[in-house]
Amino acid sequence: MNLVIDWLKRINWMLWALLLGIVCGLVFGERVAFLKPLGEGFVKLMQITIFPYIVVSLVVGLGKFNPDQVKSILIKATTVMISLWLVGLAAIWAFSFTLPSHDAGTFFSPALVASAPEVDFVSQYIPANPFASMAEGNVPALVIFCIALGLSLISNGQKNNLLDVLEVVGQGLSLISKKIIKLFPIGIFAMTASTAGTISMEELNNLQIYLVLVTCLGFYLMFALLPMLVAAFTPVKYRDLIMVMRNAWITAFSTGNVFIVLPVITEGIKAHLAKIKRSDEESDHIAEVLVPIAYTFPSLGKLTTLMFVTFAAWLTGSPVTLEQMPNVTLSAMLSYFANVHIAIPYLLDSLKVPADSYQLYLSMSVLTAKIVSPTTVIYIFSFVLLSIFYTKRQLHLKRIRSLYYLTLLSALLPAFMLLSYSANNHLAQSTQAADEVIANMVVSDKVPAEVLNHVPKAYQSGELSLTNIEVIKKRDLLRVGYLVDNVPFSYFNQKGELVGFDISLAHKLAADLDVKVEFIPFKKAQLAEYLNKGFFDIAMSGLEINIADLSQVRFSDPVLELQLALIAKDHRLKDFATREQVLNYPSLRLAHVEYTPLMQDLAKKYEHIDVSALSSHKAFFNADERFDAMVISAEAGFAWSMFHPEFGVVVPKGAELKYPIGFAVAKRNLDILSFVDAWLTIQHSQGQISKSYDYWILGKGTQNKQHRWSLIDELDYDFKLNLK
Repeated sequence: MNLVIDWLKRINWMLWALLLGIVCGLVFGERVAFLKPLGEGFVKLMQITIFPYIVVSLVVGLGKFNPDQVKSILIKATTVMISLWLVGLAAIWAFSFTLPSHDAGTFFSPALVASAPEVDFVSQYIPANPFASMAEGNVPALVIFCIALGLSLISNGQKNNLLDVLEVVGQGLSLISKKIIKLFPIGIFAMTASTAGTISMEELNNLQIYLVLVTCLGFYLMFALLPMLVAAFTPVKYRDLIMVMRNAWITAFSTGNVFIVLPVITEGIKAHLAKIKRSDEESDHIAEVLVPIAYTFPSLGKLTTLMFVTFAAWLTGSPVTLEQMPNVTLSAMLSYFANVHIAIPYLLDSLKVPADSYQLYLSMSVLTAKIVSPTTVIYIFSFVLLSIFYTKRQLHLKRIRSLYYLTLLSALLPAFMLLSYSANNHLAQSTQAADEVIANMVVSDKVPAEVLNHVPKAYQSGELSLTNIEVIKKRDLLRVGYLVDNVPFSYFNQKGELVGFDISLAHKLAADLDVKVEFIPFKKAQLAEYLNKGFFDIAMSGLEINIADLSQVRFSDPVLELQLALIAKDHRLKDFATREQVLNYPSLRLAHVEYTPLMQDLAKKYEHIDVSALSSHKAFFNADERFDAMVISAEAGFAWSMFHPEFGVVVPKGAELKYPIGFAVAKRNLDILSFVDAWLTIQHSQGQISKSYDYWILGKGTQNKQHRWSLIDELDYDFKLNLK
């Protein structure tokens, strides 16, 4: 019995909880989703002591030093931190070159025109109200306050009374953390099982190249660069360091949270220094001070998210160049002093990457945290240990051991890069191209329909110019006018079917009228003529509602509001980043299909701007270098960029202009207009317009959602198959 008890004490329950959680998720799948609240509860339980711990450890740790010690420690710790940043950033940028060749193209997102949040360093780092900073979870401001308070106590003759009390409080907080850690394998099991059981294959497929990239980078930093630097320059052995970091690493991996393991990191460092007989009061205080400081400043774990920025730029066809790397690095170091969720939109904006890419990061943040958080834990361990031994002048460079680890980590870099490149190159070849996605989209709910490529002679007499809903029902046919190749509103897919946002609504309108539908083509300049002569009953094709056409046709209530933009070759997008750049561009040649009044007005005001009306958007892409850019809606522009990935979309800053689109009917057909307006109100309230917008404009649901595989489902399927 005693042997069993001893074995249970020695077993690493954190590791077993992690492994059992993964197995449980794979076996039971979505059935273990109910465990998620249990795991979140344990995370909150771990957070109970963290903020008080930061206050106590920093104030006590700094307060016990003398002024000369503090100056020396902070200077040497800063040197170590900057050195780790430089080495880590070099590795991060090296991995950015492992991205394979790619044809870009993506759906539109409203976030495209959202302004990137300002990086407010003042509110992040100046604690106007320390108690508010603690309540709001503003760690940087709280750390600054604690550092200031700790430094102010150094020369205070009566500080010992306060420090003794705080030290007792710190011991109590440490004891609470240790008690919670003993129970925490339950939380790790719950979180790991729910994540492994509920993450969808669609989420993995969407960003599989990024996941491979950040995983290879993370593993290199965690198991090669950082621990081998410690092993090369300090008395700490590589294997011992891995064992010391193990529990904190597993917890951070399971929870995606570094904050809750800060006490574990501090105690782990102190315990290991004592084990190798390198511990004293000074080293313990240095650990207590530097752990929260290391968490506050940008870590190599946080900086691995730079991989997402380079991935997003690559995905949209504008990869980060060598010339851009210094500026991106500087911007990253400044913005990461704030918050990852502020830094990433800021960096995306600085690279002119569509801001909607940030939504991709959020959707995968649960997975990427499994790399970022453990990397941060190992960075903090490495930084603090290197700083302690540097401060105590115990850094060494033993020839054989140091040379071995430095050579090994140098050799492992190209090995991990090769692994990343090979895996991503394979994945890129098997990934469905953007143009295939949009070319294979279909209208889900259709009525019997006929798509014509001309106006029938029977319609050209003008006898059908006056019509109403009753007539449409009697003839059992709704005649809809459409613009050819007006992606994503009306276009032909790979199967030759007429599809698009407006086409799906036309089928819905016909279904509600309980009639068939017939589609008749027209060009934008023919809209008023064809409607008023009765060639079709209604035009539905992403039509701009403008004042010029109001005198000739009647428009329905707005269906959508679109964002005006420019589409141009990728390498020229930077020339149209702002309104001033567009207006000052020499001999600017702009094409357009719609917006005739706006373009004519622009040409009158600015003589150097030449505008040309085209019959279709496709004519622009076939025009080679005749035009510098084309004025188009951002929604349509992104859809076209999926067919032509060498083109990109830009909304010039200072020229954010939106306009409504709707359906058009002949001036005399008020009955149809009244019905359509009421019908649109119903569709908006029932969510049909939003559903169509999500599918055709945002691209949501373009990939079939697959049921999450689990072993128990597989066995159940085989059992039922055998019964048959």
